[in-house]
Amino acid sequence: MTELSESELRSFLGKKTSDTYGRNLGKIIGITLNNFGEMEAAELEKGTGELERIPVGQLTMDRGEIVVLSRWRVEAESLLKEIDSVQRRLSALDSLLKSQEIPRNLYEELIRKQEKEIVLLKEKKNLAVSVLQSRGKELDRQIEELTRTLIEIKAGKWSKDFSNKAYEVALKSIEPNLGFATKEKKELADYLNKLTKLI
Repeated sequence: MTELSESELRSFLGKKTSDTYGRNLGKIIGITLNNFGEMEAAELEKGTGELERIPVGQLTMDRGEIVVLSRWRVEAESLLKEIDSVQRRLSALDSLLKSQEIPRNLYEELIRKQEKEIVLLKEKKNLAVSVLQSRGKELDRQIEELTRTLIEIKAGKWSKDFSNKAYEVALKSIEPNLGFATKEKKELADYLNKLTKLI
């Protein structure tokens, strides 16, 4: 997946877009620029008359199509990079001290600054974990409801309450949505696992 330029996004005006799990999100009907003329967001028409503004940081291209990354994923990836950066700086400072390339007083001053940043990152991490856990519960609820509906539809087919055609239509709607939610739940669990192991 790659980041998008304004010209690339403009070429997708009127085209459908999806999220990374395959859900159809609607059509791109416009782009928003900031005061400096830089692309800020895409406007999506969700197919219901509702509009949604998607920040440019959530947009990427995959196999020639615009893909919308989930907000929780973008925030989790950003936080993981910040934590990794602080940990690498701490390691570098330790190496500089051991090789006597930095005086102890400067080392201690820089360590204190990094420790303050770690405190802020811990707060951000706790908030991100809470957001991911909340989304995980929502996905669990969706998966349970879709599974229950799928079982009822299958039972209805076998008990002849539904025609084969009605059964096929329902199945083609339920199974993909169940797959999307399951795929997102798995990715969310991976990010949650990475975040909880850090700092």
